[in-house]
Amino acid sequence: MRYLFLLAILTFLLACSSTRSEIKTEGKEEEVQDKIHKDQLIEVAERFYARELTSGTGGDISVRVPGTERIIVKATGTCLGDLDYGKLSTINLKGEVIEGNPAPSHEADIHAVIYSMRDTVGAVMHMHAPYSTAWAAVGELIPAVTQQSVNPLRGVAIVPYYRVGSPELIEAVVEAYRNPETSVVMMENHGAFVVGSDLYDLLYKAEVVENTARIAWLCKALGEPKQFEF
Repeated sequence: MRYLFLLAILTFLLACSSTRSEIKTEGKEEEVQDKIHKDQLIEVAERFYARELTSGTGGDISVRVPGTERIIVKATGTCLGDLDYGKLSTINLKGEVIEGNPAPSHEADIHAVIYSMRDTVGAVMHMHAPYSTAWAAVGELIPAVTQQSVNPLRGVAIVPYYRVGSPELIEAVVEAYRNPETSVVMMENHGAFVVGSDLYDLLYKAEVVENTARIAWLCKALGEPKQFEF
């Protein structure tokens, strides 16, 4: 009887040890995944800044850690050109800070809602690129004047100007993204949101959007540009 009692205790202790080991392993995997995506976000953000898709401390960028509800986003008042771990916030799908810098971007709530609505979105960018912002400022959609721009601009929308971080801006951008075809949302007198399947898809898509906006502006200077049909 005593032997059976001791065996039961030993089995229980081994089970507890195994559970603790599994928790530690899961925690380690989560930490590794977060580090990989933070490093990628910092790298891509530097490339955004180098390509003048934003300036100063404007704009923001985020990435969702695949298979989780964790979103890594640029902290407010920081520059995309010199991010580090201390300038990143980790939030959940409710927009609540769960780790890192306690002051995420003013538009972090928009990022969180977009991820909640769209499982296919793995990264989000809010850019202040000059040419695409200029088209938004005059209230016009960027014309699809190149073959390369047809797919990125197939799902482009434009919303009126609202104050940064205001409920009205959040509602307007989110409403535009309720259309599953929408990948670019232009904000009058502000900039544009772009979504991608991952950080690199996001970067390439944003580059095409801004390059097309520039080409379309040059076309306007020469005459009325021919547009591709969607």
